Amino acid sequence: MKKVSFWTLLISGMLTLAACSNDNEPTNNDGNVPQAVLDDFQTRFGDTRASWSIQDGYAVANFTDDGGEATAWYELNSASWGMTKTEIPFASLPEAVNTAFSSSTYASWTHDDTVDVLERNGVPTLYVIEVNNAGLEFDICYTEDGIMISEEVDSDGKPNDYTGYLPQAPTTGINSWIEQNYPGARIVDIDKEDNGTEVEIIYDNSKYEIWFDKSEAWQQTKREYGKRNIPAVVTTFVSTNYPNYRIDDVDQYFTPDNTEGYYCIELEQGDREHKVYMDAAGNEIQRPVSDIPTDGGDSQGTLKGIENVLNEKYPGYRITDRDYDDGLIEIEIRHDGKEKDVYFTHSDETWVYTNYDIRSSQLPEAVKSTLNNKYGTHSYLDEDAECYETPKGTYYEVEVWDEMDVLLDETGEILRIDD
Repeated sequence: MKKVSFWTLLISGMLTLAACSNDNEPTNNDGNVPQAVLDDFQTRFGDTRASWSIQDGYAVANFTDDGGEATAWYELNSASWGMTKTEIPFASLPEAVNTAFSSSTYASWTHDDTVDVLERNGVPTLYVIEVNNAGLEFDICYTEDGIMISEEVDSDGKPNDYTGYLPQAPTTGINSWIEQNYPGARIVDIDKEDNGTEVEIIYDNSKYEIWFDKSEAWQQTKREYGKRNIPAVVTTFVSTNYPNYRIDDVDQYFTPDNTEGYYCIELEQGDREHKVYMDAAGNEIQRPVSDIPTDGGDSQGTLKGIENVLNEKYPGYRITDRDYDDGLIEIEIRHDGKEKDVYFTHSDETWVYTNYDIRSSQLPEAVKSTLNNKYGTHSYLDEDAECYETPKGTYYEVEVWDEMDVLLDETGEILRIDD
């Protein structure tokens, strides 16, 4: 048992008494927090003691709310409240969020017992679920009506400060364009980058990502259906042309050159994956030129930092697809006779992980030995396994007896069993 010294207890007690003596006074030690901010904080949260700091143009209050840690952000220039983060038990998620998460690919991952709630000024409230699997950690973000907004990787192991979710106001030109084309849309997020602006909205029960260039001219719109509310023209096309496949994901794209739009449909048949493209009328089309990966360092190609990583880790690779979405860049490659999905952070091109299927006969001997000893030699044969290569190591997810998934590291240690 760890021993606590007398001096530690004494100092802790003194700090506790000091804190209790000021419970009704908001902390403002350095005097840099505007009085208007302190007044609004007291109006919203009552006589709650808070620790204040100044960060990137915001006054940030850390405090305790209903027994959990909470944070509030105020814009310094206007002294206006921007966002509050609180915690709720996972079991208290809104029904729509719980339903959406339960049907997502992350449902089998391990999730935290608490969920962060981001209440924001003038834009939808968000629910952030932290999940982990095979050494990978993600923050999965939903609106209250169960629409997934982002899947962001936690690459540094530090708590998310959520400053990227602080509400931003679009420029007059962009706001007018959105209102004209998607009247009544709810703006969820705005991301300003060197080559333009991405605006995420909720409209017609779907998430849209809209890209504008530096001059605020519209470049592309992506509507994400996922598995929700898939148009009849898509389901009819799949049932007619690919009757033995199931729909895994559907996105619709619009560009100035194709205002009617086209669909990108991801299909699955067992462990086989197939991507097809369809025009608005329901006809299969060749892959649009705008969706084909190119060389170079622009936003539509493979970035040079990513190229260097791929050359080092997967020499002789060939890119077959790429996608930019919510903090991650997905590069699909053909390497060593396998289709591999390689993921990088959007901000600095850091490699996050690689995922691909392997035959059970190709598993490391240590992994096969563990499975043989625990479940029997024939429990997993003739089944595909998933390999996850990560900076922390390599992991294998193996289906056993067609009824459970077993996650092991490369030494053969079992990390998790999902029935």
